[in-house]
Amino acid sequence: MDRRMIAAAAAAVLLLSGCSMRQDVTAIKTRAEELGTTDAETTDAEQEESSPAVSSSSSAEEESSSSKDESVTEEKEEVPKVRREAVDYDIEDDYSFVLDDFEKVYSNEELEECFDKLQEICDDADFPLSFSYMNVDTGAYVGYRREQSYMTCSCIKAPVIKSLLEDDIDVNETVSRTYTWEGDGGTVASSAYGTEYTVKELMEYSIIESDNTAYYMLCRHCGVNAFNNMQYELDSRYTLGWDWIFTYCTTDDMLKDYVDIYEYGEDAKRGEWLIDKMTKCKTNIQIGEALGEKYKVAQKYGSEFSEHVFNDCAIVYADSPFVLCIFTNQTPETEESCRVFKDLALVFDDINSLIAAPEE
Repeated sequence: MDRRMIAAAAAAVLLLSGCSMRQDVTAIKTRAEELGTTDAETTDAEQEESSPAVSSSSSAEEESSSSKDESVTEEKEEVPKVRREAVDYDIEDDYSFVLDDFEKVYSNEELEECFDKLQEICDDADFPLSFSYMNVDTGAYVGYRREQSYMTCSCIKAPVIKSLLEDDIDVNETVSRTYTWEGDGGTVASSAYGTEYTVKELMEYSIIESDNTAYYMLCRHCGVNAFNNMQYELDSRYTLGWDWIFTYCTTDDMLKDYVDIYEYGEDAKRGEWLIDKMTKCKTNIQIGEALGEKYKVAQKYGSEFSEHVFNDCAIVYADSPFVLCIFTNQTPETEESCRVFKDLALVFDDINSLIAAPEE
């Protein structure tokens, strides 16, 4: 055959082959458009069709890189934390707050700086302020104006519910709404008269939404004897009555209740349930807002606008957990009135981190 004829035939084959490839790509684009595939995805499809070897190589590199990253991550996780050396607590107690059961600390100098900051907060407060703090592992305690009584407001709801749960009340019993707490616009108060709720639901509304109507129905249905008996066992000095479901108490007595809730949460399934609800309170503008991104915080706030009462009690699940109760007389739920709670929470977190863990 003539060489020119052979060359022409070869060119025709190449031309047809090229048309076939373009047709394949065109078909891919058409299918992509029908499925709503993006341009970037279409491009990926073309590259996979034309360069399978490159794609395979890239995938292998990614897997290799991923394996290296995972290896590095695992190595980082295995690095143990450096434990600071504990020393004997040695700070002269010349503050306006009470200090107790501080034995071993990681730095007296740093801890003294924290106490100085705490004193500044106390001195700067131009409203009645009290607080009580305790590290639940060591018992280290700080109390300021701990004998002054305040309205408990809704902070009392968590201890009341704890007493009922521990008393093995049937949480599946139903209660009909026949009452509305004055000024309450919560979920239960807004429901139709006769609406039935389980005891468990009333507990949830009392904690999460701080619903006063739900709390009233709970106390009316279950009574307050379990709570009063619990207070006697805790050596706490405040109790409730049939129509006296909010009362007055000190931060020290409320501290006993919240330490008790912490222990109940560690020991019982019902306690775990209560702690979980306390981490989901819709109003979280005080201690929980200051420390909630760093730790789990189970808390219950309380406020009374007519009496200018604003309180918060929290269980903070730091490496060594602590309980902090703060009571104030100031206009509640403002940016200004929330500041002291956040300031105190941050200082107590620093104090708590300097307390040495008890020796095993």
